[in-house]
Amino acid sequence: MEKSPLISVIMSAYNEEAFVERAIKSILGQTEQSFEIIIFDDCSTDTTMDIIERIRDERIRFYKNSENCGLTSNLNKGLRLAKGRYIARMDGDDISLPERFEKQVRYFEEHPDVMLISCQTQNFGESSLCWKLKESSEELKARMLVRPVFAHPGFMMRRELLDRGFFYDETFRTAQDYELASRIAGEYQVGIVREILLYYRVHKKQVSNLSGKEQFHNADRVREKLWNQVGVALSEDEKRALQKWAKEERAESVTEYVEINRLIDKILAANKTSHIYQQEVLNRTLNRLLYLWVIRSKKPGYLLAFPKVCRYRGKNMVLFVRELLETMKEKIKNSGGNRQTGTPSGG
Repeated sequence: MEKSPLISVIMSAYNEEAFVERAIKSILGQTEQSFEIIIFDDCSTDTTMDIIERIRDERIRFYKNSENCGLTSNLNKGLRLAKGRYIARMDGDDISLPERFEKQVRYFEEHPDVMLISCQTQNFGESSLCWKLKESSEELKARMLVRPVFAHPGFMMRRELLDRGFFYDETFRTAQDYELASRIAGEYQVGIVREILLYYRVHKKQVSNLSGKEQFHNADRVREKLWNQVGVALSEDEKRALQKWAKEERAESVTEYVEINRLIDKILAANKTSHIYQQEVLNRTLNRLLYLWVIRSKKPGYLLAFPKVCRYRGKNMVLFVRELLETMKEKIKNSGGNRQTGTPSGG
């Protein structure tokens, strides 16, 4: 009997001729070599298919679609074909560092209750943002109320999730990763490897840029569902405020930041009944996200108004100052590499 691989890697490619060879070779060069790569070409019109076919490795299972199906459908087809104990994602334009799989598998072995993970990432190409989350499962879950927390091509999950019916929702052609991750986090522990294990390429032709409006609309669908689950029905004004917070759009005045406190109070009150989130974690996490929005505005007037944003509460003001100092520390640390912290594309 043929031995099943430890990891099944799922990739969907469309017109990736400039990047796909390097992406696949970054998988073939992993220190953990027990894997299969399931690749779907989604009717590319360039030389993507030729490039993939030239890469000779018996672990590659290559499928050519007869019609363009879209990323979500291809991912679900790949999940159904997967034989591995763990399922990993990869995009045709990103680069996995050599120890990515080894360290992600080790994380699962050390955290038996965790079902889905990603890793810290470094953007390259047209962005130099560095995504360095360190939060616990409960904090990550609470963060998802505002925005996605995981870089999709860094996903790795346990096979048991498939056995329990966790596939991508095909009504989401974009933001499908956010929807799936939030659904899994609602029932199981999630985690993040606290090392940069993926280089995430940013360029004008990627899905998150080409389908930006749809991407944010679908992310809004996820956010609204999560708030409804806690017991909060958002008004149209509240939805717009949440959208602006999620995108960290520039506020017109400090009042916009202060108004977010009403949203935080509303969900904290609802959570006392629904008990979906740990109350203290929910309170701290949402306040941190609000304060980081203020800090990243880089407007001195807004920064100086932090006591008002914190509602003149000593504990909250201490949290704000701590986040400000941590942001400054990270900026200094990364200045040598011309990097800055931020959020991954997609929501």
